[in-house]
Amino acid sequence: TGNGYWADIMENDGYDSFSEIFIKQEYLNLLPNKKINRIVDIGAHYGYFSLWLQSKFPKSEIDSVLIEPSPRSCRSLEHLVKLKSLNGRFRYINKAIGNAKNKHSHFYDRPHMASSIFASTLRSEDSIEVERLCETELLCEYPPPYDLIKCDIEGAEWDFIQNYGSIIGKTHYLLLEWHSWHSGGNGFPQLENKLKELGFKITKKTSPESASGRDGQVGLLLAENQQLQF
Repeated sequence: TGNGYWADIMENDGYDSFSEIFIKQEYLNLLPNKKINRIVDIGAHYGYFSLWLQSKFPKSEIDSVLIEPSPRSCRSLEHLVKLKSLNGRFRYINKAIGNAKNKHSHFYDRPHMASSIFASTLRSEDSIEVERLCETELLCEYPPPYDLIKCDIEGAEWDFIQNYGSIIGKTHYLLLEWHSWHSGGNGFPQLENKLKELGFKITKKTSPESASGRDGQVGLLLAENQQLQF
């Protein structure tokens, strides 16, 4: 990865994730123009975003909590958080974002960064039951404030901004991958309006692109919390 950090690719589909983050650097132009030290990585997959960010800023000792419900990611994330180069600054929570009314969520565990709470529109498939992450658990495990929350959860981003306000309100920046089929039902404008309600201003965003493998659009945005000051 550069700057003395090493990304171990332990699963076959890890190459896709590595390429997207380290080679294509899809997040590079979305990063805030501020020093980032404390992050929450939601939808961490194999943890490459957090590792990439640390490699981009080697003089910073970045702390990250990696939230990922997929069983297929466990081996890689458990290995990552034990790397000596990170000195215990990364930790891993094997739980999902979900509605506050539920203790568990149905989850479709797929390769190639396609795991989701949404069933496929192309084929029938079985879901697994995963434990839901409670706000209070994260706040106790990793107390705020946070510099950046990165959220890439394949359509569950509405569940996140609806049910985790105590966490969102304590971060300076939110780096969000949005999906037009999110569970709120009204696409990007609904997400944008909700972020405004929470006191965030979108400062950077990509142009919407057609989704791969299903109808809809996806995009990335960076939103700044107008109620917190560095």
